[in-house]
Amino acid sequence: MKKLLYSLYKEYKVLVRDKAAMGIMFIMPMALVFVVTIIQDTTFKSVNETSVPLLLVDKDHDSLSVQLERALKQTKFFDVQKQDINQEEARELIATGKYLIGIFIPEKSTTRLREKASQRISKLFPAEDTLPSVVDTASLQLKLYFDPITKQSFKVSISGAIGRIVSALEMQSMVDVLKVEMKDLMPSSEEVTLETKPLVSTSEEYATNNESTLVPNSVQHNVPAWTMFAMFFICIPLSGNIIREREDGSAFRLLTMPGSYVFVLAGKITLYLIVSLIQFALMLSVGLYILPLMGLPTLQTGENYFTLFSIALSAGLAATAFGLLVGTIASSQDQAALFGAVFVVLLAALGGVWIPTFVMPEIMKSISSISPLNWGLEAFYGVFLRGVSFSAIWIHLLKLLVFAAACFGGAYYYQVYKRMR
Repeated sequence: MKKLLYSLYKEYKVLVRDKAAMGIMFIMPMALVFVVTIIQDTTFKSVNETSVPLLLVDKDHDSLSVQLERALKQTKFFDVQKQDINQEEARELIATGKYLIGIFIPEKSTTRLREKASQRISKLFPAEDTLPSVVDTASLQLKLYFDPITKQSFKVSISGAIGRIVSALEMQSMVDVLKVEMKDLMPSSEEVTLETKPLVSTSEEYATNNESTLVPNSVQHNVPAWTMFAMFFICIPLSGNIIREREDGSAFRLLTMPGSYVFVLAGKITLYLIVSLIQFALMLSVGLYILPLMGLPTLQTGENYFTLFSIALSAGLAATAFGLLVGTIASSQDQAALFGAVFVVLLAALGGVWIPTFVMPEIMKSISSISPLNWGLEAFYGVFLRGVSFSAIWIHLLKLLVFAAACFGGAYYYQVYKRMR
């Protein structure tokens, strides 16, 4: 134990010797999560929140357009802006990206809707002394325009929502005509109100293990994502430390001292594991206290603190063991810095740090599962968004611990059986 403490103290002295580098190691990840979260906040809002810009061109000026506008606003999903322009001008505004969606309501749409509803209802009550009228079978068209950058899935969702609103208005119009016809057939009967409220309704809820209705936002994604990135980027200073010791002869002097080389490795892992846990605490602080000051959502950590600490501990072990392996195998500081930086960036890209995996193509979702950063990120998602317990994310932690053991074993084997011979 004493040897481990001496090794840990030696690593501490080496780390604090370069205070500027130590400051960068803590401050840069915080600055990174701060900037990226602000940049991505608008993108997440366009997916999750109620700010879809919609252009409404009303040439009808009657009940159909009035009720449609009211229904669109009641959904709280659209930012409805009305303009009195022609169809080509509306199309041009959508094409330039000023609005994501445009709805053009032609003139006399309400009148045509009433006529069509009347024609359909009249078929149910044909008069014997009248000749059959010519029925206009062409459907009434409301023109929808979409920005070309709109994703197909989003376009289908919006079209469906608007279609449901129009269908409800169409049904209401037919009911109104039916009431008039019934009144003509049975003038002595009392007027009754036919309910048009749907007989079948649906309910929605997020399938979480708690009562949370939290949805992914820029803070819930970026804080754990860049925490994982910062932890694994610790391989740069750690590998540089190992190579410096080898170049200035310190590593050789350590090997001449009594004791196993395992204590040297354990000292490095323990110190940098503490550093990674401090990074984790600082990143959480950014999400809890600093980002809300900028008008961004507050990070929701849930109440499962033991599971949260287990994730941070496992991720920290995997990150430090990876840095240990890079520093042991690399022959120079340039080699370690270049390989470590590029490899961590590659793992981050694959693991969903920059772009969430749920928006990736299917093939990339499969590939992302090989990244250690993805294992940690999925575990953080489980606690932050799904409210799961340790039993639901232990498989991700096991992967991180196996990865750490493999890196640690590889570093030990390379040092003892390759470099020391």
